[in-house]
Amino acid sequence: MKQPEGVMRQIVAQILLGQLNIDQAAERLKVNRQTVLRWMRKIEEEANQRMAPIDFEQPPPPQRSTKSSKPKAKSQVDELRAKVLALEEQLEEANFKALYYSTLVRIAKHELGVDIEKKSVTKPSGSC
Repeated sequence: MKQPEGVMRQIVAQILLGQLNIDQAAERLKVNRQTVLRWMRKIEEEANQRMAPIDFEQPPPPQRSTKSSKPKAKSQVDELRAKVLALEEQLEEANFKALYYSTLVRIAKHELGVDIEKKSVTKPSGSC
């Protein structure tokens, strides 16, 4: 049975948050495991398309003003505000991407038994 898109997205979100595993999601939706994996890939592709590369050299486009006789200082403030908004959007996307990849690492470990996280090396307590 084909599930509504909203339901599938909600289930994928629960998987990414660690609330469900893939088998539990498939059972709940009465679909096979491959269907759940296909939806996860689809959502990942959408997230990657939303993630535009960050170009720190390229300033954000200037905001258009209805007044042409703005003082120079006010114009600079507007430009800085636009730049701050653009940087905030980039930060939000970067935070989303970090959460997404950390979730994928956790899923790989718990669902597939593959530990891909780098381990830090510590010295034994008895050595100098």
